[in-house]
Amino acid sequence: MLQNRESLSEECKTFLTNVEKDVIYHPIPESIVDKSLKTSYVDGWMAERKYNGVSGHEGTDIMASVDKRGVYPVLSMTDGVITNLGWLEKGGYRIGITTEAGTYYYYAHLDSYANIEEGMEAKAGELLGYMGDSGFGEEGTTGKFDVHLHVGIYFYEDGSEVSVNPYHILKFLENNKLKYAYS
Repeated sequence: MLQNRESLSEECKTFLTNVEKDVIYHPIPESIVDKSLKTSYVDGWMAERKYNGVSGHEGTDIMASVDKRGVYPVLSMTDGVITNLGWLEKGGYRIGITTEAGTYYYYAHLDSYANIEEGMEAKAGELLGYMGDSGFGEEGTTGKFDVHLHVGIYFYEDGSEVSVNPYHILKFLENNKLKYAYS
């Protein structure tokens, strides 16, 4: 994934090695039914966000070409345990999956969930739910922004949560998209 590792700290090298072992599939599959259902994303790492104050954007937003909630399936990029499931004011309906290596993969702004529960094992490629526009308010708030999936990746160092840029990992997974029948 990263060719020039010499300049990285030991913690970063370990994290990168773990992520390379963890990730298998891109979180949004390709539609074999409707080729117009595309997605796009840019490297917006730490771009300014304004909601209840100003903060840096700790993730990558995968935008839907068709701005309709509940259409695009969201798949697990990794194997792991569902350690968070439910509403967050900023992230809306979200899922957090922690891998065996301890890396935390965060999927936010969902419209709905698949038949999953906190504590369940998730497999790479498993359906987690559907892309939406939930968040930025009390539970059930939708429509404050376009339909998309926010992907975040975190690890813990000395007891502190460290956010890393998922953009390059998503680019790495572009050729590992599953094919699904959805329209």
